[in-house]
Amino acid sequence: MTLSLRQRIELAERFAHPDQLSRLDRHKDREGFIQATNLLWYQVAELWQVKLAGINASNTRLAFPELDHGLPMHPHAWRQPFSATPPGICWTFHSLDIWRLDPAFYLEWQSESGPRLVLGYRDPRDTVVSMAAFLSREGGQRFTRQPEAAVFRPILRNLPSVSDRITYLLRDPAIPLLADFEAAISLFHHPDVCSVSFEELVGEQGGGTAARQLAAVRRVAEHVGSDIDPEVAVEKVFNRNSYSFHRGQIGAWKEVFTVEHTRLFAARFGHLLEEFHYG
Repeated sequence: MTLSLRQRIELAERFAHPDQLSRLDRHKDREGFIQATNLLWYQVAELWQVKLAGINASNTRLAFPELDHGLPMHPHAWRQPFSATPPGICWTFHSLDIWRLDPAFYLEWQSESGPRLVLGYRDPRDTVVSMAAFLSREGGQRFTRQPEAAVFRPILRNLPSVSDRITYLLRDPAIPLLADFEAAISLFHHPDVCSVSFEELVGEQGGGTAARQLAAVRRVAEHVGSDIDPEVAVEKVFNRNSYSFHRGQIGAWKEVFTVEHTRLFAARFGHLLEEFHYG
């Protein structure tokens, strides 16, 4: 995200330590101010990962040591509400542990001007196939949760075929597929959460339709109160340059699932198809 100068000033005033703030001179050292607020923004994002119980999603301190984390933050930074973050921010999650969120976030969410939540989800069978590819290749390694990079990636790379990797994912009880989807069920049914599926968003390039894609983009834009033109935004949705991009196709599981995969999936994850209307 590109922050404006005004957003950077507000970010520094709200989250930087007063002593640090007094040393940030945007008039004499514009480049230094931008670098400092870039770092501060990373730290604020990481702070909110913790507040939203998603600290394992990525650890920027470990993933990007070149950023030299350690900019002193305001002693009350943790108390800042979600509204203190720059406007127009969209925090993307596919599930949230509703019992571990910061209680203050719930109070803010329930207010009339509170943050807008958007839940993204996908056919769990396609998610398994995507996970098999994502965890066994180099792309996106910095952004996987730490156990995924340290434990599951070496295991999957040691298996000889895609079929073997899918079998393993369907058998290992520590794989987060079930927990992540089940954590999303409450949000999926919540009237104040905008749920949008991969199948809707992917459009014609991914095996969907242009009409569903445009409708989904428009629905999300309206939900978050964005004035973006859906006709323009829809052109950027299918992004082959995304670090997590594999094939981006609906129903990829049909090409690789064996009879045994179908049996294993039904035994452990079959109820998810009904919950998310893929049954």
